[in-house]
Amino acid sequence: MNNLFIISGPSGVGKSTLIDHVLRSIPQAKLSISCTTRSPRYYEHDGKEYYFIMEHKFREMIQNGEFLEYTYCFGNYYGTPKSEIENIMKNNGICILDIEFAGAENVLNKYKNSKDIKCTSILILPPSILELKQRLIARGADSEESINCRLSEFNTEELAYYEQIYDYIITNNNLKQSKEVILNIFNNALNSEKYNI
Repeated sequence: MNNLFIISGPSGVGKSTLIDHVLRSIPQAKLSISCTTRSPRYYEHDGKEYYFIMEHKFREMIQNGEFLEYTYCFGNYYGTPKSEIENIMKNNGICILDIEFAGAENVLNKYKNSKDIKCTSILILPPSILELKQRLIARGADSEESINCRLSEFNTEELAYYEQIYDYIITNNNLKQSKEVILNIFNNALNSEKYNI
């Protein structure tokens, strides 16, 4: 049985930090690298955080059916190449997807009745919208317009809907505690049929 972990949450919530903690703690866990048409931020490298590609190439990949899921968000395309997941699972790896809400829903629907792949979904939330805004500002990677756009996308109606979809919700108020919780979720999912923690 292959294990697929889906992790979602708004930008600035601490997903990358928590995923890095899992990758360091569970050697067989591998992060599936997504493609995007947006420009890399100053700290990002092609093939590490994302594959940064031109829009025409992304559209080509869509037409060729190369994505497990893709979405258009904040003026750019984001997508999960099927080849990434296949390569991880072929080598008996535990696959982690860091994807947006809509993409996560598509993947969960695709695999919910699968006998070969066990999906565990985790939603990471900030303690509040104000805290999220402060984190985005402190990160220094987004313009004020981009920050406001991201915050407007994070509305309570959408959140209430997605809270019903995910297996687990972690409110990242205390980073140390959140690291322990996410690691417990992974270990329990990998070591038992039930995901109780």
